[in-house]
Amino acid sequence: MEAALTMPLFIALLFSLFGMGWVMFFHQTLAFQARNAARYGAVNPGNLAAVKNLVLYNQTAAGSGATVLGLQAANVTVTRTGQGTSQDRITVLISGYQYTLFVLGWAGNYTGRNITVSMPVEN
Repeated sequence: MEAALTMPLFIALLFSLFGMGWVMFFHQTLAFQARNAARYGAVNPGNLAAVKNLVLYNQTAAGSGATVLGLQAANVTVTRTGQGTSQDRITVLISGYQYTLFVLGWAGNYTGRNITVSMPVEN
């Protein structure tokens, strides 16, 4: 009898943990890609397209297949500010990416928070 009362709560909690783990994995993977690309851009600031490709395809050459976690080119912005000054920086912004939750009560597609990484350019 007790199992019949507590099992639905336990299953809901278990699925919620898996769902939140998926969101954390998704966000951390994209943050990792942005950090790697910003590091590459700090050393090779002349090729912003290669920095963007590093976020999307995990390689500097433009890929033609699947991107990292289905990320689209429109979701990634790479900018260089302060060129020629001591404030020269590469900024990688990932925005508008979508993820799906399968958790009861929260199931659906959601837009993730913006991920911004900025690194000083090595002169």
